[in-house]
Amino acid sequence: MSQNRRNDIVDILYEKGRVSVAELAKVLFVSEMTIRRDLIEMEKEGLLKRYRGGAVLSSTDNEMPISKRFYVEEKEKKFLAKMAGTYLSDNLTVYIDSSSTCQYIIPYISRFKNIIIVTNSVNALLMASKLQIPCFLIGGKYYQHDMCLVGSIAEDYARRFNVDVAFFSSLGLSKDGIISDSDMEQTAIRKIIMENSKKNIFLFEKNRLDKKFFYTVCHKNDVDEVIVSD
Repeated sequence: MSQNRRNDIVDILYEKGRVSVAELAKVLFVSEMTIRRDLIEMEKEGLLKRYRGGAVLSSTDNEMPISKRFYVEEKEKKFLAKMAGTYLSDNLTVYIDSSSTCQYIIPYISRFKNIIIVTNSVNALLMASKLQIPCFLIGGKYYQHDMCLVGSIAEDYARRFNVDVAFFSSLGLSKDGIISDSDMEQTAIRKIIMENSKKNIFLFEKNRLDKKFFYTVCHKNDVDEVIVSD
């Protein structure tokens, strides 16, 4: 199946939660038979669950592994990465967090000279290596769901780095300005990096707004910039 069509189906499902075969066929300008084949393939990959005449998402955003979440809201993530790119220049040390959103910034980093990436994300490391960008990977306990390294060892390792600019995303930005997440260990890493970064930038897709999760990362007034997609 077409990768673009696959991404579009995920985006539509993420936005609506539930969609019919007929609606997908109409929106994507293909036959219903083609959509049915696509949905069968995507169900095998665990991206969705089919029902008679349509499909629903198999999990919520924070439950979906990063290998699949990477393609959700792709257009918004590309927009956010482009906006984040205005904070890049030559000769920087840049932190990229374990979110799928921030990993879209890596291709922009490749356009500059002498940039070093620091990250706790294995996925970000792999992307950086393909673009021949020097990268330090924070060591620690491997968390497969987000392909990242966390825990006390990772926290100790993170304290060694002083970066020029750090890019983060998180699950929620509430109306009262609280940036929060559901993962305690990843929240701890973010806080440590923020303490030793000259500039902290948070990126949010619009569906993250007006939400608050259990662990507070910081208040939006404590960071240098909050970028929200259109």
